[in-house]
Amino acid sequence: MNKKRLLALCLGTAVAFSAISGCGGTEDGTQTPSNETDPKEEDNHSSGNTEQSNGEGTGSISGEVRYAFWDTLQQPWLEECIKEFNKIYPDVTIILEPNVWDEYWTKLEAAATGGTIADVFWMNGPNIAKYANGDILLPIEDRIAAAGIDLEDYPKGTVDQFDINGHQYAIPKDFGTINVWYNKTLFDEAGIAYPTDDWTWEDMVSMAEKLTKPDGSVYGIAAPYDGQSGFYNTVFACGGEIISKDKKTSGYDKAETQAGIQCWIDLQEAGLSPSQASLEETTADAQFLSGKVAMAWIGSWLLPTILESDLKDQVDCVEVPSINGQKGNTAHGLGNCISKETENPDAAWAWVAFLAGEKANIMSAEMGAAIPALKGTAQKWVDAYPQYHLQSYVTAAEEYSYEYPASVNTAEWNQYEADHLKKVFALETDLKTAADHLATQMNEVLANE
Repeated sequence: MNKKRLLALCLGTAVAFSAISGCGGTEDGTQTPSNETDPKEEDNHSSGNTEQSNGEGTGSISGEVRYAFWDTLQQPWLEECIKEFNKIYPDVTIILEPNVWDEYWTKLEAAATGGTIADVFWMNGPNIAKYANGDILLPIEDRIAAAGIDLEDYPKGTVDQFDINGHQYAIPKDFGTINVWYNKTLFDEAGIAYPTDDWTWEDMVSMAEKLTKPDGSVYGIAAPYDGQSGFYNTVFACGGEIISKDKKTSGYDKAETQAGIQCWIDLQEAGLSPSQASLEETTADAQFLSGKVAMAWIGSWLLPTILESDLKDQVDCVEVPSINGQKGNTAHGLGNCISKETENPDAAWAWVAFLAGEKANIMSAEMGAAIPALKGTAQKWVDAYPQYHLQSYVTAAEEYSYEYPASVNTAEWNQYEADHLKKVFALETDLKTAADHLATQMNEVLANE
């Protein structure tokens, strides 16, 4: 079998998740990133060595490195990173290849099967197994050891998700969790106190009822079909699961899982949210930042969008509400992978190692690009924007986060997920029938992995 055919079979269809970045949880569903800010500790990170090559002098490394990524909001940070990187490696040229999320995976798969994949590219948990098993990625555990990088300086769940069959294929770059953002002006106009971290789902619904205007000019909450930023979190809070821990069975036929989804359907049925059709046309965060929606569940990776919005001084965020005393938060991570076919492996590694180092992580924090993964730097992200309650994102990762649901063929069952549940969110079919059917199809996919 030729390599192109092998890769096509292994990679399968392109993934179409709603997530952009974030962090995966540990095996028991908790998250373990550390965010200590002791200056002495930060000065002693072993990752300070990540700006060195594997014993090579900087003068001996040269070449061109193509770097593919999907979040153009992070491009200003990457451009600054290149400037700093070239102070160390002046003979390495980094070529940025930005993509939009909807096209990234299709292009990456086509490049992988066609032999034109970038030297270094972003990777997430739902896709890593396919690309590793497809013989696309360069194992980097030996380079990590030679550079003196301590993987314990990064969130364990995110490190583990990039370990496939005993080989490490990426170092975590950032992680992301979910918060609820609210429009203070709309709350003030309605005479409602701002939400606090100890609020409940019932509190949120009550606020949404008071904030929703009869003429449809303002809705209290956005309730879109959205896994990572929406119903996955309430499923976890209700004690349900999207996929079993052993990745063998679907959780969609469980009463707890369906209860977590029903929370959002109730908001749609009560008219407290724009319709699913409206939210497909204009995303929840866009409607929130236009003043059309008073509250929205938003991932940490969208902070740059908020900072650029006209409403940036009128909004703040809070932890997700509890359901029956429990909270759930979908955490996910992003890492940088190296193509096994790169013609400049040393230059590619130098770029990956630099992005994993303290300088790049601190720059990410201070520029608001994303919550950096390196221990001690997430707090700098929080401190850089004191006007917002960003600590709630980090608290979610540390105290009640769950691993992003994924398996080898996530793309296939994600499509079934969308086919069934979008109709439920559009109030076109009932939840139990759709979820039970989804579970059957998903179990068939998992049985063939």
